[in-house]
Amino acid sequence: MTYVARRAGETPLPLAIKVDDDGVRYTDAFHNVVMRDVDSVLWQATGPADGPPVHGDPLHPGRQRDAMENLWCAECGHPPGRTDGGMPWVLAAPTPEPTWEGIDTEVPPTCETCLGHVTSACPSLRAGHVALRVRKAPVVGYRGTLHPRPEQTAGPEADSFVPLGSDDLRRLIATSLVRRLAGCTVITAYHPAGGLPDA
Repeated sequence: MTYVARRAGETPLPLAIKVDDDGVRYTDAFHNVVMRDVDSVLWQATGPADGPPVHGDPLHPGRQRDAMENLWCAECGHPPGRTDGGMPWVLAAPTPEPTWEGIDTEVPPTCETCLGHVTSACPSLRAGHVALRVRKAPVVGYRGTLHPRPEQTAGPEADSFVPLGSDDLRRLIATSLVRRLAGCTVITAYHPAGGLPDA
C-alpha cells in the first residue's frame, strides 16, 4: 500500500515530551502545534525521507491520517470511488472470518484500479486477504502510545486504542486513525488453504 506506507528513512523524530494534568505535549512549541489535528489530538512526528516504500512496517502516521480522514486509496492516494454497494476495501485475512461486519481497521480503502496490484505486492495480503464493499465506515477512535497520568508510575503503553470522546485522548500520541466497517459485502477472498472462492 504505497501511499500510506512508510518510506525507508522515515523514522519518528526524537522530540522531547512532557506529561502534566493537561495531557501530553511536545516541549518544542512548533511541533506541539502543527502535530495536532482538528480535535487537538497529538500525532507522532516523522522525519522526511524519499526512500522506497517499506511494506509490512507500521503505516506512515501523517499519510494514514490523511487517507482515513478523506477516505483516499491506500495505494494511490486518490478517492476510491463508490457504488450503491459502497466503496472497496481490502484487508489482510490469513484465515476466514464468519463476518466482517463491525471490524475496526487502521487500513484505508483501496480503489478498484489498485486492488490487483495491492493484493500481489503487499506481503501481508499475499498471506490471505478479503476484498469488501463497505457502505459505512465511521471513525471510532485512534491508536498510538498512551502516556500515564503524572501521578501514575506505569510506563507508556504502545499500540493502545483510545475511542472518540475518551479523556485519554489528551495523553495519546497517535499513529493511526481507526474506522469501523459496516454494511459489508464480500467481493472476493483469498486464503492460502482454500484458494480463491467465488465472490
